[in-house]
Amino acid sequence: MERIFVRETAESEPLYFIEKQKIGVVGMSRGAGATLLATSLAREFSCRDGRKVTFLEVCCNACKKTPLTYDSIGADKRFRTREFVRFYNEIKQGGGIRGKNNIDDRINWGLITPGDVKEEIQLTPLETVRLINNIPGDLIICDISECGNAEDFLLDMDCVIVVIDPMPSRMIAGYPFMREIKRLEHRGMKVIWLVNKFNPGINKKDMHDFLKLKEFCKIPFIPESNFYSAEYNCKIPYDLADIRREMKETLEKVIGIIV
Repeated sequence: MERIFVRETAESEPLYFIEKQKIGVVGMSRGAGATLLATSLAREFSCRDGRKVTFLEVCCNACKKTPLTYDSIGADKRFRTREFVRFYNEIKQGGGIRGKNNIDDRINWGLITPGDVKEEIQLTPLETVRLINNIPGDLIICDISECGNAEDFLLDMDCVIVVIDPMPSRMIAGYPFMREIKRLEHRGMKVIWLVNKFNPGINKKDMHDFLKLKEFCKIPFIPESNFYSAEYNCKIPYDLADIRREMKETLEKVIGIIV
């Protein structure tokens, strides 16, 4: 067909779209410190620009998420006079979550709650993807530290941060997962490797020979007493001056890579 198209108005300005950015934080092994890194990133980002920051726990089976971040930051105290949206329950019931939030300290908290655990809520992979893609926020920090099938969700992330505990037994335990992430990195996935709990007891040559990483960030070992203090005061660990001092330089480097 010899059709003719005539534009009646000139497009003087280009259109801009704000796209949701998703950052996945995952531990190479259990207890590596992924939740610490994820909550700290959420806090640092929340203080930097006008983007709406969301911290989201990603775990298909809520029963397996122990201990709870909900308890560690004292969410029951923070939301004593406000309703706390149970995103996992909303998704499982087929409800919509757009426009719903749990804003506190400039962060939207998408947490597994004691109620979710009690009701043994388990999300299907499709429901989990729906949660990740529909929870409100411009920047979604996804803590995938307790999700057994983490690889299923990493490809949907704009950047993945892998947190490593340099203790030999934990590196050995996490080796199959590390190998899978390296495979995804080779295929083009943006990966940041971060060694947590860096301390003088590490045999650096052995660690380097095992990990075989060209580049990685590191956070020094932080005494456990700081984390006890944070929880007893219902604080995000990064809000404690001693913890922030040890982590800030590394977080700034990580954020520089992300953005």
